[in-house]
Parts: sequence; C-alpha cells; structure tokens
Amino acid sequence: MPEAARKALQPQVTPNRNPIPQERPIPAPKRRTLTLFESILYPVMIGSVVMFGGITVSKHNEAYNMMRDTAAVNQQVNGVAKENEELKYEIAQLSSPERIYAIAEKLGMKFNEKNVKVID
Repeated sequence: MPEAARKALQPQVTPNRNPIPQERPIPAPKRRTLTLFESILYPVMIGSVVMFGGITVSKHNEAYNMMRDTAAVNQQVNGVAKENEELKYEIAQLSSPERIYAIAEKLGMKFNEKNVKVID
C-alpha cells in the first residue's frame, strides 16, 4: 500500500480549539493566629487544670497518710487493750483467796477466825 493510501485510511485527528485549562494550585489556607486574649487564656486554663490536679492528688495522699496513721494507732490501742485484759486476768488469778490460803499454809500460817475482822 502506498503511503497516500495509508494516510487516507488512518482516522483524522482534528486539533482541539479549546485547550484544557491547567488546574490552578489550591492556595494553602491562611493560618489563624491567636488573639491576645486566647494566648493568655489557654496557658492559664492549662495551668489551672494541672494545679487543681496536683492539689487533688496531694489531698488524696494526705487522706491516705491519715488513714494509715489512724490504723496504726488503732492497732496499738487494740494491743494495749488486749494486754490490759491479760493483766486483769492474771491479777484475778493471783489474788484469788484459795491461792493466798495455799501460800499462807506453806509459810506456816494458820487461819484463825477470831483474828479476822470484816470491814463493811
């Protein structure tokens, strides 16, 4: 096939009269700057939240320490109360009349009802 015939069989492309417009770059959004009030308010708010959080933790720590100290004191009180009960029981045993009579008899003492005085 000759060249002329080949060109005749190929589709004709007509140039587009309206060129495709190139896309414009999208401008970056403007950065919003903080006002004077906002630049003061935000650090104050953050500082107050941190401060109140610290105060809360501190108060909880104080309450825990107080409860721990109270529990230690209660434990000591219970120990002393138990010791007192044991000592009262020991006093009751040592001051029983039967024990006193037994010790007196060992020492050679005799019970004489005429020498006993009852005080009311």
